[in-house]
Amino acid sequence: MENKVVKIEGLPDTVTITRTGVAFTGDLPFDKWESLLMSLSSMEVAAQWGIGDALNYGEARYGEKYTQAIELTGHTYQALANYSWVARSIPIQNRNTQLSWTHHRVVCKLEHAEQKRMLDEALAQQWSVDVLADVVRGTPLTDSRSGDLVNVPPGLSVKDANKVLETAACLTRDSIDLCPMCPYKRGKE
Repeated sequence: MENKVVKIEGLPDTVTITRTGVAFTGDLPFDKWESLLMSLSSMEVAAQWGIGDALNYGEARYGEKYTQAIELTGHTYQALANYSWVARSIPIQNRNTQLSWTHHRVVCKLEHAEQKRMLDEALAQQWSVDVLADVVRGTPLTDSRSGDLVNVPPGLSVKDANKVLETAACLTRDSIDLCPMCPYKRGKE
C-alpha cells in the first residue's frame, strides 16, 4: 500500500500526514496544532468503526470481504475480522464517542439494550475496559482495583503526567527492592 498523503481541512501545507507519521516542514500556530491533535484522535477510533462498517457493507453488497480488504488496508485478517464483528454487533445508535472501541468490543455479545445500558454505565462510572469486562462477566466489583487507578491532574504536560504515573507504579510495586525506573523504595518516598 502506498504512503499516500492525507489532508485535514484547515491545516497549512507545512503539515504532511502519511501512513508513517506527521511531518512538520514549517511553523504551525497553536490553534492549528490543537485542531490537528483532535482530528487525529477522532480518526484513530473512527478508523476501526469505519473499516468494520465498510467491510460489512462490502460483504452485503458485493459478497467480498477480507481478500480485497487485506490488500487495500494492509491489516491482518484477524484485525479486519475484529473490526467487522464489533461494527456488526454494536448498532450505530449504541456507539458512544466518549468510550474506546475496546469498551464496545467487550459488550458485543450482549443484547442491544443491555449493550447501551452497560456502555452508559461505563461512561458514568468511568470504568476502564478491564472493569467493564469484569462487570459483563459478572465478576463483583471490589475496591481492590482502586489501587490500579492514578489521578493525573488536568493540564499537565505529557512528560509531567508520565512522571506521576511512573512514581505511582514505583510506589505500588510488591517488591521492596529499588524500582529500576526510579530511586523510590516502596513506601519510602
